[in-house]
Amino acid sequence: MSETFSNSLITNTIYHLLNFEKYSNFPTAAKEAALNNAFQIVLLSSDFNTLFSVETRHKASIADVVRESNERGLDADQKQTQMNIQGLMTYWGPITIQEEKYYLLLVDNEDNYSKEDIAKLAEIIELAMGMWNFSPERNPAAELIRALRRGNRNLAYTVMQELNLQQSDFRGVFFVPGVHKEDGLKKLSAFETKYKIKTLRIAEEGEIAGLLLNDPDTLEFSEPEWKAFAKEMSESGAAKTFHVLGTDGIEGMCSAFQLINETEAFIQLIFPYKHSFSKYELALAGNCVNICMSGGVVEKNYLDLIKPFKDAKDTKGRQLMDTLETFILDAGLSTAKTARLMDIHANTVQYRIKRIKEILGVDITANTIVPGLMMALAVARIEKEIRQF
Repeated sequence: MSETFSNSLITNTIYHLLNFEKYSNFPTAAKEAALNNAFQIVLLSSDFNTLFSVETRHKASIADVVRESNERGLDADQKQTQMNIQGLMTYWGPITIQEEKYYLLLVDNEDNYSKEDIAKLAEIIELAMGMWNFSPERNPAAELIRALRRGNRNLAYTVMQELNLQQSDFRGVFFVPGVHKEDGLKKLSAFETKYKIKTLRIAEEGEIAGLLLNDPDTLEFSEPEWKAFAKEMSESGAAKTFHVLGTDGIEGMCSAFQLINETEAFIQLIFPYKHSFSKYELALAGNCVNICMSGGVVEKNYLDLIKPFKDAKDTKGRQLMDTLETFILDAGLSTAKTARLMDIHANTVQYRIKRIKEILGVDITANTIVPGLMMALAVARIEKEIRQF
């Protein structure tokens, strides 16, 4: 790399970026600088949604580059992280605009420049943004997700149209609280790549929320795939991963996020061994929360179903209650799994299940009995936790 060539990049870029007489705004100046020096500029929000871009070579889409960089473990807080992505030399680094944090992605189209050249280029671009008083355009994707999470349907409809999306373009919603942002985005990008999923998402304050989009190239995925994804997210700090598939446009997504909001604090009281929660667990939890909050006859009717064990003062009675809870709510009616979870012998579980059937006078595995018992035991778990406060 010749010194003359390096100096040419910096000199020519400064000429365009700071030419206030020739250009009327920063985007125009940035486009000319990028065209004349064979590089590309992408400004991303802190959750990696594109806010501004100058593309001078269409070899790979911005979405593909961002997804692959996240998947490969981008350290976005490090100045000028260098990655070769699909034959493009990319450079990443954080910048600050009007006291807000963003990420700047620079692409060296022909692999002409050194890492030091790109570092200087990034400094010049950040300086020029400040001198032009450049304010990135608002992030409509983030606005849409926030509006849906708040239940602001009118705003959601408006932003959806601004994004040129239709009601039928949405497949579902997802929410991952308590996750380490960078590592969580990396795992999410890997999941998207594996199944060719398209999403809109925001990542802030230790949580990731987003929308799943319908796309003809998306591969089939369902509960087993989400469970595997949730397990990976748990390794990044997320105890819970919520998803609701098959939402009906704006109304369905608002309802889904509302259900997640209402049940997030309680759902692991009901299902302490689960990491992945779908609309089925959420619907059950939502009904149980409403029953507990309302109290009265409905709550009493459910709790009466398990009264012989719930009110037990003796050790054997409490053991039967614990076994019934684990068998119904945690083990999917499997005596072997109940034994593993409780760390007791399978024969002990079978004996206790037999005693429970005798005391209640019903077959607790019967299709007509299980739903009522599940609701009763879930309500009991929530009530037990509420009583402690």
